[in-house]
Amino acid sequence: MKVLLVDDDEDFLSGLSIFLYKHDIESVLTNRTAEAEKLLKKTDFDAILLDVMLPGCNGFEFLPTIRKTSDVPVIMLTALNEEEEMINGLDLGADDYITKPFSPKELVARLRALHRRHNVDKLQIKTSHEDIELFPNELLVRVGEAQVELTSVESQLLQLLVTSSNNYVSRDVLYYRVLKREMTPFDRSLDVHMSNLRKKLGPHPSKGARIKAIRGLGYTLIK
Repeated sequence: MKVLLVDDDEDFLSGLSIFLYKHDIESVLTNRTAEAEKLLKKTDFDAILLDVMLPGCNGFEFLPTIRKTSDVPVIMLTALNEEEEMINGLDLGADDYITKPFSPKELVARLRALHRRHNVDKLQIKTSHEDIELFPNELLVRVGEAQVELTSVESQLLQLLVTSSNNYVSRDVLYYRVLKREMTPFDRSLDVHMSNLRKKLGPHPSKGARIKAIRGLGYTLIK
């Protein structure tokens, strides 16, 4: 497993990271949500441990940002007197929470349980949007009655477009999350993949092209 730890207590992060490593869990450490956001664009994590009290932007405020681009399991780290607020955290998209101080062994157990459940959910996933049904693990999409095979990149691009809570997905997020690199001025590979995906999906029965580019912003799936 690879876990992102977000907490402003550096000694706590260092000690927890060493403990997790002994249990075959790799961890990446940061004490700022801005840095965490950059890391999430570049790296696929199996879980996030997110402290509620952070400088600049607290964990509750950062959760919606995570959920815009990722369904990675999130465990909130909270003090005992914040337990009531965790109802709000769960509503915002957290999967679990644990109160400080906690048993590191209990945390490992929770991480492994979340990881198992998340992997089972991914195997069963089917994402729908109007007449589109996407089966990411089979690299298939059903458009109306037609079944179309996708490449891994096309499937990941469509998954992000279908599940986006915004009106579009930015180009830099698509590069980071799918192509695993930063966007550069003369790199047109994303446009090529999108063009191929658009052709495979075909036009919407009444709305024209299903995927549209928004100049200066990114791509959107028509709704």
